[in-house]
Amino acid sequence: MPPQDLRRATFLVLGGAAIVATAVLHGAVNVPHLREDLVEIGTRPTLLRAVSLVLYFSVIAMFAFGGLVLASSVAMLRGRPAPRAPLWVTAGAYMAFGVVAFAAVSPSVHFLGYSAMGVLVAVGAAPARAR
Repeated sequence: MPPQDLRRATFLVLGGAAIVATAVLHGAVNVPHLREDLVEIGTRPTLLRAVSLVLYFSVIAMFAFGGLVLASSVAMLRGRPAPRAPLWVTAGAYMAFGVVAFAAVSPSVHFLGYSAMGVLVAVGAAPARAR
């Protein structure tokens, strides 16, 4: 395996692991905390179910994105080409979300973490330079 492929696979492993880790954190901490807050303020049961469904879907989507990135890194480590389009979609979604959340919601470095995950995936998805 050429060294640049190993580097790209490493970026994908790091990006995918970070995405999966945030999915675990989001599902185990954030979603239950938000549900408790919604119950505490007396949110209608139908609205609570709808919001909970969307929040848990976001956890599933994050796991799917992370799994896709990790599967691509495994393929690359085994010498097979990784499908680039899904990686670019994942990278773009994470970079855009982080920047928009930082600019429109709160200038918190937390939101830039999502962009950083997108950058890791983008670096891993970038084509190798020709010699």
